[in-house]
Amino acid sequence: MTGANWLAVIVATVASFLLGALWYSASMFGRKWAEGAAINLEAADAGKQAVKALAVQFIGTFLLAWLLGVSVDAGDWLMTAVIVGTTAFMVAAAGLFHHNSHYSVIVESAFVVAMAALMIVVHLLL
Repeated sequence: MTGANWLAVIVATVASFLLGALWYSASMFGRKWAEGAAINLEAADAGKQAVKALAVQFIGTFLLAWLLGVSVDAGDWLMTAVIVGTTAFMVAAAGLFHHNSHYSVIVESAFVVAMAALMIVVHLLL
C-alpha cells in the first residue's frame, strides 16, 4: 500500500471534488437531489453543514483514490470492481435508510461510480 502513486491520488481526489461540484450543481442533479434527500439549501446553517460534510467527503474521497490507485496499479481489476461496487451499495443503503427518494439514492450511487471511473482514468494516465 505504500507504493501508491501519490501524484495520481492527489489529482484523482481534486478531480473528483470538481466532478462533485458539477454533479451536484443546480444545472445537473443538485436541486432534485437535495429535495429527495430533505436538504434545505436555503437554510441559515446550510453553508456551515456543507463545510462539515465536504471536509468528511474530502477524506473519504482521498482514501478511495488511494485504495483504487493501489488496486489499479496492481492490475487487480476484480478488486477494483469490488471496491467501487461496495462503496456505491453502501452509499445507496445509507440513503435508503434515511428515507431519501429513489432519485436521490441513484444520484448519489451513480456519483460514486462516476467518481471512481474518473479516479481509475487518472491512475492509468499518471
